[in-house]
Amino acid sequence: MLQDILPPRIMMSLNAINLKNVVEIRLRANKPVSVYTTKRYYLGTNSLTSYEKEAIVCTANELEDVVFSATKHSVYAHNNELKEGFLTLDNGMRLGIAGELVVDNGEVKTLKNFSSINIRFAREVKNCSLNALPFLCEENNKILSTLIISPPGCGKTTFIRDLCYQMSIRDLADNVLVVDERNEISATVNGVASLNVGNNSDVYCGCTKHFGIINGIRTMSPNVIVLDEIATTQDMNALNFAIASGVKLIATTHSLDYHSLLSKPLFQAILDREVFDRFVVLSRSNGVGTIDTIFNNAGICLYCGA
Repeated sequence: MLQDILPPRIMMSLNAINLKNVVEIRLRANKPVSVYTTKRYYLGTNSLTSYEKEAIVCTANELEDVVFSATKHSVYAHNNELKEGFLTLDNGMRLGIAGELVVDNGEVKTLKNFSSINIRFAREVKNCSLNALPFLCEENNKILSTLIISPPGCGKTTFIRDLCYQMSIRDLADNVLVVDERNEISATVNGVASLNVGNNSDVYCGCTKHFGIINGIRTMSPNVIVLDEIATTQDMNALNFAIASGVKLIATTHSLDYHSLLSKPLFQAILDREVFDRFVVLSRSNGVGTIDTIFNNAGICLYCGA
């Protein structure tokens, strides 16, 4: 997939390194190419390097070419994603894109003059949620509503993908609805999930969380709804609708830790209503996806990985 979108000279250098350990690649106009594993490196001609002066420099024209290739030569057809600052490839790999916003009457119309691209790798990590799983189930072996918390890049999406798989093989939910707004959880292509979200999962991809939750409850009768990166008032309203309908939720959000989440006004209503029964905090303290702590809805720490 990378070879279909990246400039040949950058791809040639990437072929010389082990991509299994790469978390993300950052391309910036007329700046050195950065590669992130457990820490940041630069991409050299034949290997990764810690020295900026040895790095390959990506040009502005190459950035434009990457976006053009990633949209399969039809930027207009992918404008709904692009104006939100991302593109998702068929394998679930996401391109975060920065540049110049075109705004008309306060509405973002599109993104142009691309300045940066962040390529994030989507991977299955089987059993990465297992250490947390005993704390996320009721006595009747059914899943509890759970919010996964961490700063960006700590494995939240990977965690909930594995949790979907575990719910299926362990019979923790009869029907799981994955509301995959950016197609990162399932990497669905032509109706088939490329990444394993379990045999009990139904997937809405490319829709808003609000649409997926409201319509999914009406049509797919889920026991559990899984969704990524809740962040807006509309997301919160949809979560409240789900809970009022008797559906369990597995969701993620960006926050430094549990206590930082408590200080966010946007989350105050769902915290007060005890929408979530468990809060799992991830970090990179022992590598991406480290389970730091697990709290219940009373703020009591049930698990500390330190």
